[in-house]
Amino acid sequence: MGKKSTKTRAVVLEILTVIHNDANEKLHILLRNVLDKYDYMDARDKALIKRLAEGCVEQQIKLDYVIGCYAKTKNGKMKPIIRDILRMGVYQILYMDSIPDFSACNEAVLLAGEKGYRGLGGFVNGVLRKIASEKDRIPWPEKSQGTYYLSVMYSMPEWIVKRWTDRYGAEQTEKMLAGILEISDLTLRRKESMSGDEVARWQQDLEKQDVCYEEHPYLSYAYVLKNNNSIEELPGYREGLFAVQDVSSMLAIELAGIKKGDFVVDVCAAPGGKAMHAAEKTGEGGRVLASDLLPYKVDLMQENADRMRLTQMQVRQWDALIKDESLEGRADVVIADLPCSGLGVMGRKSDIRYHVSEEGLLEVAKLQRSILAVAASYVKEGGILLYSTCTVNPDENEKNREWFLENNTAFAAESIEDALPEELKGGTGKDGHLQLLPGVHKCDGFYIAKFRKKK
Repeated sequence: MGKKSTKTRAVVLEILTVIHNDANEKLHILLRNVLDKYDYMDARDKALIKRLAEGCVEQQIKLDYVIGCYAKTKNGKMKPIIRDILRMGVYQILYMDSIPDFSACNEAVLLAGEKGYRGLGGFVNGVLRKIASEKDRIPWPEKSQGTYYLSVMYSMPEWIVKRWTDRYGAEQTEKMLAGILEISDLTLRRKESMSGDEVARWQQDLEKQDVCYEEHPYLSYAYVLKNNNSIEELPGYREGLFAVQDVSSMLAIELAGIKKGDFVVDVCAAPGGKAMHAAEKTGEGGRVLASDLLPYKVDLMQENADRMRLTQMQVRQWDALIKDESLEGRADVVIADLPCSGLGVMGRKSDIRYHVSEEGLLEVAKLQRSILAVAASYVKEGGILLYSTCTVNPDENEKNREWFLENNTAFAAESIEDALPEELKGGTGKDGHLQLLPGVHKCDGFYIAKFRKKK
């Protein structure tokens, strides 16, 4: 320990400070940029930065609860830097057995002094040493306290917990919350056009590099990675044999029923996983037009399409709220995977929970309706509109589906039951929609609704 470890923790503090001061910052992007900046650090230090930053954000509510049990100063009255230093210390004490408690305490004191708060070193030391000595006797909330208990124990804002328990009940909500805290494995979608021999050779190449994977039970071409691997170094990456994509997103395209030769429009396509999947379904005789608002996202989609050798996929910058008159009534399938609150992917992006609000959920639902109205105009008679989000929120999902059907009488709900994996049948699929739940289903939280335009 010493200067090197204090430097590592100072980097984590830098990340936490930015995240708490700027709601527009996203942890996964910030963390990637910071690790690139400090690329000269050794692998262990970079792993510590990643683990500690992600852990402090993911467990923030629980950490604050513990601090509140042992600090005389209320969390809201503390200097923000001291509060973050305490969070880092408590996380190490509760979750990182490889770091001795005394080291976590000492490094926190040193870091406080380095940041100009030498006078508060005694306070930091006292709080952390007390927690370390009583970590097996922390007075946690009782289960009888309902949503408050779930909020603290799973570090989720209580208003989200209340919404979910009202909708899904306490038992299912706890499964969802537990699922969000589990380590999220990456899923690869291999090209469906690969022959059996090509698949076998690719699998052999993966195994030669000690890549641990499992075939996903929902889709035969989905592979779940069970160890940390550099995606760009995996066999087949440069050859475009696979893309990184959660199986929930793959299911959306599978359920759309895209055929060879179809013209598909994806109105909010970045980062491009569904558009590329759709392009593989259409084949070289089809066409996919993938649009997004931000230029850097369009560039990223083009890079991925080029890597996957998808010449039938065209990307462009376009605002989904603006109707493209040239597309009216032309598309066989329109994919509307729209901007949403992201509550279904909090297991991968833990900071989402602190940047959403109940008012914000209603605003994004209104935005989705506006985009849906434009997207629907592109569907030809007999064509398909597929609506999806990566959230678990009825206002954005089921209620938007109901609104669309009430206000767009040219469309009808289209059953997805027959195309679903066996494990997902028997629910709302026959009515043309599906809510996937983290911790309950083997994928991210995701919503899919399918509509067909009447002839």
